[in-house]
Amino acid sequence: MKTRLRFKIIAALICLSLAGLLISQGYWLKGLYVSNKKSTWEKIEESMRMADYMELFLRLDSLSQNNYHEEISPRISISRDTDWEDKKDSLSQDQTLSPSPATTVQYIAAAETLKEYLQMISTMERGVQIMMHQKIDSLLPIDYAQYKNLLQMELQERGIAAPFVLQVIRQGATDSVIYAGGDSLYRKQPWKNAVCFTHTIEPEQYYYSLKLPSPDRIVFRQMAGILTSSFLLIVIILIAFIYLLYTILRQKTIEELKTDFTNNMTHELKTPISVAYAANDVLLNYSDTTNEKQKKYLSIVREQLNHLSGLVEQILTLSVENRNTFRLRPEPILVPELLIPLIEQFKLKTDRPIDLTTEIPAKLVVTADRTHLYNMLSNLIGNAIKYSGEKPCRITIRGAVSPKETVLSVTDEGIGISEANLKRIFDKFYRVPNGNLHDVKGFGLGLYYVHDMMSKHGGNVTVKSQPGKGSTFTLHFKN
Repeated sequence: MKTRLRFKIIAALICLSLAGLLISQGYWLKGLYVSNKKSTWEKIEESMRMADYMELFLRLDSLSQNNYHEEISPRISISRDTDWEDKKDSLSQDQTLSPSPATTVQYIAAAETLKEYLQMISTMERGVQIMMHQKIDSLLPIDYAQYKNLLQMELQERGIAAPFVLQVIRQGATDSVIYAGGDSLYRKQPWKNAVCFTHTIEPEQYYYSLKLPSPDRIVFRQMAGILTSSFLLIVIILIAFIYLLYTILRQKTIEELKTDFTNNMTHELKTPISVAYAANDVLLNYSDTTNEKQKKYLSIVREQLNHLSGLVEQILTLSVENRNTFRLRPEPILVPELLIPLIEQFKLKTDRPIDLTTEIPAKLVVTADRTHLYNMLSNLIGNAIKYSGEKPCRITIRGAVSPKETVLSVTDEGIGISEANLKRIFDKFYRVPNGNLHDVKGFGLGLYYVHDMMSKHGGNVTVKSQPGKGSTFTLHFKN
């Protein structure tokens, strides 16, 4: 995979991750907003109800201190045989209370579900509050200013510190305001998107009307800490992603510089290696003054020059393969003809006897890039020779054709590869640990090159190996 493509994939994954994070964070904040809004509305309604209770109890306490002896306790009576709607009506209209244990049993029996039971209890409680108003209001008028102060205190205790306007509305043909108090700015310029809450004092007669600024303002104020921390978290993550992209881009630039340097150096090394090889060959083969000791040393030099030349060619091939301009030139190749010079080359330059045989049909043809197929087979044969160990070097090259694929295999009887190392042998720069690695020359590029080239040809390479018994590398070309 090209470096440019890797960078695009990483950048796309980072952007998708950031988008997913923002969407999930937004979804979570939306759910939190809805939950907080509902909770705030319930707190406001509870504050109005509790302030009403406190105002009632304060007036009741005032009446007690004044030794007012008239009975002020209301009475309510509810029959078991009435339906739910009749029960609700009786709670607001009936004036007879019979607080007996049987009444509680009747309520429980009438409730089919827990929710309905709780609704009945709430309705009973609301009915009691209304009846208290009807009796106490007839003895002592409501102190609306006191209710406003109590309401403000209740709201503040529940964390709702917002300006408000309180009105008492008399119901009739046309509703009329009999009391108004609260924030004076509202009277000059009413709030946009204000929200209104009501609390009944006496049904169809009086009720409290509470107006507050935009509900979003109240809820967002309560969520200020969470919103701030979420924003800071997103900013930190965004900065981290940007820095990561910058680092990847910088690494990409460094990789391109390294590749250019490798290309230039390998090209520059080829010329002196060729000159040194030619000079060594002249001294070794065409000089009459060279003695046996000098020939020995010259042979060593030639061997090392061959090795160095092979490494340079391999590195150059890999660098060319990684360029954007790399193109395969597939053509039908007669495999036996390709192997003849390759086998002769290894027999000449190898300083130990090798038994290299072929079991390939005479007319076996593979569609591939000639240069790269030659290099792949050369790498596999070279590895077989290098890792033959102390055993006689026996290598067999086989070929076969099936309806789906054409295969070429290189089998040796060398030291083999352990199962733990088989998964990594095609990794770049990986070398199988086997005692002193310096005994076997190389950079760990040969098998990586074979694997990469086979993938570009649309095929693959497989390996079977047993330690101490040898290895078989097979090239699979699709037909």
